[in-house]
Amino acid sequence: MEESKSVLEKLQEWTNKSVSLKLLTIGFIILMLLIPQSFISDLIRERQVRQFEVEQEVTEKWSRQQTLIGPYLSLPFYTIKEIMVEKELKYVKEHKTAYFFPQALSIDGNVDGKSLHRGIFDVVVYNSDLNLKGNFTKANLTALGIDAANVNWDKLKMHVSLSDMRGIGENTKIIVNGKEKVAEPYHDDINNLSGLVVDLEGNEEMDAIQFSCKLALKGSKGMFFTPIGKTTTVNLKGDWNSPSFQGDFIPENRNVTESGFEGEWKVLHFNRPFGQEFVNNMPNLEKSSFGLTLNMPVDQYQKSTRTAKYALLIIVLSFLSMFLMEIIGKNKIHPLQYTLVGLALILYYTLLIALSEHIGFSKAYFISSASTILLLVLYSFTLFTKKINTIIFSIILCVFYLFIYIITKEQDYALLIGSFGLFIALAVTMFASRKINWYKANS
Repeated sequence: MEESKSVLEKLQEWTNKSVSLKLLTIGFIILMLLIPQSFISDLIRERQVRQFEVEQEVTEKWSRQQTLIGPYLSLPFYTIKEIMVEKELKYVKEHKTAYFFPQALSIDGNVDGKSLHRGIFDVVVYNSDLNLKGNFTKANLTALGIDAANVNWDKLKMHVSLSDMRGIGENTKIIVNGKEKVAEPYHDDINNLSGLVVDLEGNEEMDAIQFSCKLALKGSKGMFFTPIGKTTTVNLKGDWNSPSFQGDFIPENRNVTESGFEGEWKVLHFNRPFGQEFVNNMPNLEKSSFGLTLNMPVDQYQKSTRTAKYALLIIVLSFLSMFLMEIIGKNKIHPLQYTLVGLALILYYTLLIALSEHIGFSKAYFISSASTILLLVLYSFTLFTKKINTIIFSIILCVFYLFIYIITKEQDYALLIGSFGLFIALAVTMFASRKINWYKANS
């Protein structure tokens, strides 16, 4: 019995003193902390989904993202088709529509963005004033195999297609060859387009059509255009200071300041994958669109996601610091105490997410990290026998959170900063542990 007790005592003594077992235990705790850490990632995704739902609700009432196609012309005509009916050859009319794009298209516009509040979420919307002008040259009907005698000139129309008709702010008039025409709504089932249309009856042979149009248009998130002119130029300016120029073509000139933005595009027909005229079916013009989106200056969920990616790094480095001070200072830190510290490091992210929804990411990061550091520093008084170790631990935590904040802010240099930071952390660890006799520590 005494021999059995002696074995148990030796086992317990080895368990208490074994550095290898302590490292394995710490590693197991870190692996277990990955479970609540995954819940943090799920929470961020859940809040992002909720934000997207709110954006959809607001844009459905205001107006969705706008893509402008036009102006372009539509011209009905017919062809004679031979068919066999009961072994008898007959001729029938097959009605078709030809579409023509302008020779030149110029768009000048001003986009005024604003943020609408829905609960704790913000949604970017805008009002815009667009001036469109350009011209059409005489259509080459022969190139499309169209007989001029079979054309219904009285049905010649000019169209301006929009993504969301709710965005039209006032009655729109299009000036064609000096004559003012009131636009009406239309929908093209074949090409799945809707927008504004005016009749151009009397423009037989389509000689030299000049047009201009003032369009008051509202939308949300972004505004895009299609380069349907043989030469298309777009000049946009606005008061939003965080635009993102996107699409198939980037601006030739752009300028973004705190007070707003300016962008200038010029697209030639050589640059795009479609021609100037079509019969019945037009190509998917939105695939060649270009423009901009108006982004929120701070996306707290994107930044929170980036911060959460470094949760494992923070836990590992914090535990490493505690372990080294435990060995050097000859303290005994129980695995449960490691677990409590790890849970505090995980709980930090819920504070960050909750606060950032109300006061912004930077303030939330400062308050959350300061609260977590204060909690861990106060708790560390029970972990370390020497106050100097508590002071060192608090400095280490401050450096860690400052390091992560810099990486989050400087996304383009995150890899560079992170690599140097980890290299320095390894160097400090090697320097701090250089005098430790690990064999003796493990005995």
